[in-house]
Amino acid sequence: MKDRDFIMRGLEAADLDAVKITLFHHTGERTLAELPVAARMNGDQKVALMTRAADWLLENASAQRARAPSPAEMRAMMEMATGSPIGDKEFEARHEIAGLGDFPYMAKWDGDPPSIPPGFKVAIVGSGFAGVSMGVQLDLLGIDYVVLERRCEAGGVWSINTYPDVRVDTMSVTYEFAFDREFHWNEYFARGATVREHVERVSRKFGVHGRTLFEHDVKEARWNPDTSEWTLTVATPGGERTMTVNAIVSCSGLFATPRIVDFEGKEDFAGDIVHTAEWPKDLDYKDRRVATIGNGSTGVQILGELANAARHVDVFQRTPQWITPRAGYGKPIEDEHLWLIRNFPGYRNWWRFTATAPLFDTHKLMLPDPEWQARGGIVNEGNDAMRAMLQAYIAEQVNGDRHLIAQLTPDYAPLSRRPVVDNGWYKALTRDNVDLVTTPIRRLVPGGIETVDGRVRECDLIVTCTGYAVSRYLWPTRYKGDRGQDLHDEWDSGDGPRAYLGLMHPGFPNLFTVYGPNSQPISGGPQQPVWFATWGSFAARMLMRMLREGKPQVEVTRQAHDDYNRRLDAQAATLLQTSELGGADRNYYLNADQGGRLQVNAPWYAPDYHRMLTRIDWDAVRFAGEPTEAQAMTGAA
Repeated sequence: MKDRDFIMRGLEAADLDAVKITLFHHTGERTLAELPVAARMNGDQKVALMTRAADWLLENASAQRARAPSPAEMRAMMEMATGSPIGDKEFEARHEIAGLGDFPYMAKWDGDPPSIPPGFKVAIVGSGFAGVSMGVQLDLLGIDYVVLERRCEAGGVWSINTYPDVRVDTMSVTYEFAFDREFHWNEYFARGATVREHVERVSRKFGVHGRTLFEHDVKEARWNPDTSEWTLTVATPGGERTMTVNAIVSCSGLFATPRIVDFEGKEDFAGDIVHTAEWPKDLDYKDRRVATIGNGSTGVQILGELANAARHVDVFQRTPQWITPRAGYGKPIEDEHLWLIRNFPGYRNWWRFTATAPLFDTHKLMLPDPEWQARGGIVNEGNDAMRAMLQAYIAEQVNGDRHLIAQLTPDYAPLSRRPVVDNGWYKALTRDNVDLVTTPIRRLVPGGIETVDGRVRECDLIVTCTGYAVSRYLWPTRYKGDRGQDLHDEWDSGDGPRAYLGLMHPGFPNLFTVYGPNSQPISGGPQQPVWFATWGSFAARMLMRMLREGKPQVEVTRQAHDDYNRRLDAQAATLLQTSELGGADRNYYLNADQGGRLQVNAPWYAPDYHRMLTRIDWDAVRFAGEPTEAQAMTGAA
């Protein structure tokens, strides 16, 4: 047992809202319920809370699980944690975030499961976070599956991205499989290698790894309407092979295809050009003259490491970003806090809940307020306040340098693009060996980069931090539907990728796209692992009903798909992101080359979208066909 001083140090580092609710969870003491949220506690209240928690821990610390509260208890504690009422749809979306029950957000059989035909199998494409989550979901239901992964290891985007100082930009405790209770982070914002380790650990622990075929790249999937099966063409180290499955859940993700910028003169450049998603293990950038292109999340993460080792770094910026600070970013979790996480039953769960709580309030910051604007405001009161805070942060980070401030301040509103977390990027720009370049690039020349003003900036290594081709969903796999139609061709002939709820596509039965078009909630809410489980649960429930009713196929109706997308477009039109205030012409959330519609995000308030996924509109889908003779006797091959 640790002594009181050790425990108090852990509590000082802890999230006091989570401490309060965890302690109430165990004791039910009304004095705890009467405390305000931590941001409004005075010093005496904080000391009293930590002292009471230390008293309890000295007597009761253990590594046991906390009991799962009743729904009424859960709601009361959620309201205590947030300091505000929790509506019904908010409760539905949020009550499993803490993960106090088993396999939160995943579908379970209600009563005895049906008899599953022998050989019935689902193909999961991709073994990143989403693919592993889907495998655990299907295993929970007793549905056979195979995972097809084109790389040699699990991890998805966390296997692809190995550039210096790659890490999550959301708190580690919110970016995890909540059902794996034995894995513990060592940093508040985990490094990419640690996240990949977490994904592989869960894959092995829950049996997904044993059902994964690595270096299996799905080139084509073709629906056979006569057998109600998908035939896959798969490239493997041993040559091409075909496989037949009953359904496909594509978990290939949004960040799978690097966006390669084809600069004039590229073939003449004498140095190295590296995209951050293709980082060579042996790349040496020490004492080199480096140019970085792009200042999104990747460019901001990598600059500090490059500047520490390189002789000089030129940072090419096309569009300024709103770059935000995060408490604890880049910091290890203190030993005392780690002990608390392991030995205060329920604390980690409630910390996950309180860490996501502010995200549910961001949606209102994305809605322009005409009354506020009529009084001289820009967007709305909250968004304008955020702008002022971030402007002050820029000035403080660059030591009041007016030239830099002018170059770094965006002309669009905060939250209209993906938030970027500061990794010392602003400070790095003040170093003697770092220059910010805002003049557009004309071309590459043998010795460096020429800008449109004719100046050549010497470099021997160009690091392109240009992100991903986010509109190329499912790429490069070609999906052929019930009439032989190609899904990519359908999308390209219109205004870009579309789907029903981001998951289903008319004419493509038994195909589900996890993290598909317009599926990432614009305002966050629960973090990505929750959405992976929720999307996977939706697909699973479709399969469950297929099996219950003995139907071999399910697809969304064209009318439901089109009606949903009309509503989606109307909702998107109300958002900051699609307005001039949001810099719509420079936003990867929008498909600028296909009409400029919102492409990546679901425009809904997160609990509304969650309700669409969990209160399934069964009239929107059609179950069809009878089992073939072969399926009825033996199941699909």
